Amino acid sequence: MHERAGRRRVWAGLLTVIALVANPWTFELAFVGDGRIESFGLRAALAVVAALALAAAAAVLARRDGWLVNGSLVLGSLAVTVLILELAFRLLGIEARYPPARVDSVVRAPSGPTERAPHAFIPLSTSRATYASNPRGYFDEGNTLDHEHNSAGWRDVEHDVEKPRATFRILGLGDSYLYGRGVRYEDIVLTRLGHLLERALPDSVRVETINTGMPATNTVDQRDLLRERGWAYDPDLVILFFVLNDVEQNLFGDRPRIDFFRNYTTIFQRPDALSRVSRLWGWGRQRFHATVTARRYLRDSVEAFGPEHPGWRSARGALADIQIEAQARGVPLLVVIFPFFHELDGDYPFQSVHDIVREYCEDQGIDVLDLRESYRAYRGPELWVHESDQHPNEIAHDIAARATAAHLSPQLAEIGPTGVPNR
Repeated sequence: MHERAGRRRVWAGLLTVIALVANPWTFELAFVGDGRIESFGLRAALAVVAALALAAAAAVLARRDGWLVNGSLVLGSLAVTVLILELAFRLLGIEARYPPARVDSVVRAPSGPTERAPHAFIPLSTSRATYASNPRGYFDEGNTLDHEHNSAGWRDVEHDVEKPRATFRILGLGDSYLYGRGVRYEDIVLTRLGHLLERALPDSVRVETINTGMPATNTVDQRDLLRERGWAYDPDLVILFFVLNDVEQNLFGDRPRIDFFRNYTTIFQRPDALSRVSRLWGWGRQRFHATVTARRYLRDSVEAFGPEHPGWRSARGALADIQIEAQARGVPLLVVIFPFFHELDGDYPFQSVHDIVREYCEDQGIDVLDLRESYRAYRGPELWVHESDQHPNEIAHDIAARATAAHLSPQLAEIGPTGVPNR
């Protein structure tokens, strides 16, 4: 009898402690850095837990049996377990990591244009990316990197529309990968490719690369850019750098979209209200998203490349249009497939998507280079611009440039001393 009474007093004491700790005001003082829980829902939930714990403690001391006591014991056991785990996470320094997001800003040229050019940025403007840290020492002062746009609104040096003599001109199409988000201009894949190819050509020939890469564009947008502005530059070669989210049809719409950076990585790098006060919850939430959300994204990615999916159907049509127009002008087209930089050295989860794009290009007679094998020696994150920005860094761009140059080497023999291909 005394032993049972002792157990009741212990449980009553534990429930009372839970009530005190779960009280929103006590919880704020103990666990919230700035002393304030902003979420009304969280405050209400804590108040309910505190009230239930106090009621259960009173029922235990009054020696009342039934669902309230039994339920309170279960509740108390769970609460004690959670509190012990929370304390252990804090003592061991275990917590979710939330790297601050990249901050972008745009600086317009004094007395310069204020509106975006067609299929381009505001001409002569500068887009500045600011990161929370500089782990490779690559960024400029203040952890910044500037992306400067020429008078055409593209991230490139100036180009005359009329092609100079003895010049082999390459026009690049693509999205933020080709744009070189977080990478200096001289390190972008297309810039590096131009230097590599020029070394293999006669001294009299200059290789000129025109980078029309635009973030948040898809293959249809790139086809339209080529039609409306690109062909006017009379390129000798067109390279389309294809990224696996280029099937998205409306990148600026409100509907859910297939976006690696948003759905596969960044979504669990942003804390919710409870993650700001509970290390246990924040840690578990990140791992939930890293598994469940990742699997959902992989499924959506593969489905987006189904034969009848509107995004892939539109992308196929755009690729076919570019191929037809290039053939009519006697201009070679090369499609270069970039991977997502995730688990490249193992069971790469996007391989089936690569296969679909590569096989379509091969069936259509489009020259294609899949860069997936070029990165097999890497895990993936070491090729990111930053832990908060999964665009390819300067190392990844250099690897892509060298692989593309090697792929194009047989065609270089066809280029004469005046820069004109012997077609």
